[in-house]
Amino acid sequence: MATVRAAYFGYKLVMITTLDGLAVVYDLVPANTEKRQATEAVLDHIRNADLIGNNSFLGVEWQAQIAQQTGNTITPKRKNQKIQHPDGFERLLNSVRERIEGVFHELQNTGRNTKRLLAKTVTDFVTRVIAKVTTHLFKHILRFSYGIDIQTFQSSTDFAV
Repeated sequence: MATVRAAYFGYKLVMITTLDGLAVVYDLVPANTEKRQATEAVLDHIRNADLIGNNSFLGVEWQAQIAQQTGNTITPKRKNQKIQHPDGFERLLNSVRERIEGVFHELQNTGRNTKRLLAKTVTDFVTRVIAKVTTHLFKHILRFSYGIDIQTFQSSTDFAV
């Protein structure tokens, strides 16, 4: 699992995704919310997971507190910590971070850009963000569960002909 954040209209979208980019849980929090506090808003909904985050989640004490409260482990380590990641883990971590950025790129650049949703109220904005995340989920299900390319609506079985 991975945590991600992006800021829109004075709000941060905080999301935990699978390694494939499937949104598991997300929340909108005020943009001035501290990163760890924003993350805790979604961590309460996930239990006993290994989470990959960025350097915002460094800190042995904070990670231990999260592990005790939720059973979740968060992976970032400082280079001077006693316990380090195994060899090659940083490369995997960078790959996962690229996938996370890909999820936000897709959310932002398909349909109406989230920075231009033209919502007049917070409720309108939240509704449009929910619709975008739901669309992303639906595309994911079609692509990975049924082999349907959402761009062309061709099935992967069509390609074999």
